[in-house]
Amino acid sequence: MVYVAVLANINGNLPALAKALERIEELKEEGYKIEKYYILGNIIGLFPYPREVLDTLDDLIKKDTVKVIRGEFDQIIAASDPHAEGPDYINRLDIPMHIKVALKHTWEVLDHEGREFIRDLPVYLVDRIGKNDVFGVYGSPLNPFEGVVLPDQPTSYYESIMRPVKDYEILLVASPKYPVNAMTRYGRVICPGSVGFPPGREHKATFALVDVDTLHTKFIEVDYDKKLVEERIKREGLPEELIRILYHGKI
Repeated sequence: MVYVAVLANINGNLPALAKALERIEELKEEGYKIEKYYILGNIIGLFPYPREVLDTLDDLIKKDTVKVIRGEFDQIIAASDPHAEGPDYINRLDIPMHIKVALKHTWEVLDHEGREFIRDLPVYLVDRIGKNDVFGVYGSPLNPFEGVVLPDQPTSYYESIMRPVKDYEILLVASPKYPVNAMTRYGRVICPGSVGFPPGREHKATFALVDVDTLHTKFIEVDYDKKLVEERIKREGLPEELIRILYHGKI
C-alpha cells in the first residue's frame, strides 16, 4: 500500500515538526510506503523557529517529495509589501497584541528571502494520488484563509463544505486543527490535525496517513519537548501568552 503523509499547522514549532518527520521516517522503516507529503499551511506564525522550519521544508521541496500551501498566518506574511523596511502593517490587523508581536518577530527573522519563500507558496493544493483527485486548502474551499471547517459535525455539514469541490475525491483542510475524517456523497473530507499549534491541553504533534487507493486514513500522534519551545520563546523575549498557548492551546 502507498500512503501520503498530510501535515498542517506547524506554526513555527520546529521541535514538533522534527518529531513528526522523524516518526514518518520510522513508519517507512516499518514498511509504510510513504511517497509524498502534503503540508496544508500555517507553516509559520506563533512560535519562534520560522527560519528553521522553512529550511527543513525547503530540503523536502528540493527532493520533490512535498507540496506546501499557505495558511492564515503565512498569508499575513505574504501580503506584506516586498519593499517594506519593517512589519508595521501588522499593527493595523484586528488580532490580539501577542499574536502581532509573534508575527512581527517572524517577519523580521525570515528576512527578504524567507518572505519570498512564503509568497511563492500556492493558495490551493491540486494533485492526484492513486486514482483520486485531491483538493487542499487551509481554511475552506470558498474562503481559503479565514474560513473554518468545524470538527465533529453531521455528514450533511461536511457535504455542504465538499459541494464546491465535488469533482474531487478528497478535500484536505487544516482549519479545524483537530483530526477529521468524514465521508460524504461527494467525497471524503480530511483534516490531519495539528503538528505545532496545540488546540487543547495534552497536545501531541498530529498528522495523517492516507492510503492513496482506499483513502483509509490513520492519525498519528507524536510527543515533542514543549520545554524547548518555551525556552526559545523566553530567550527571544516574546510574550508569555505564547507559552500559555503552547501548553493550553487556543489563542
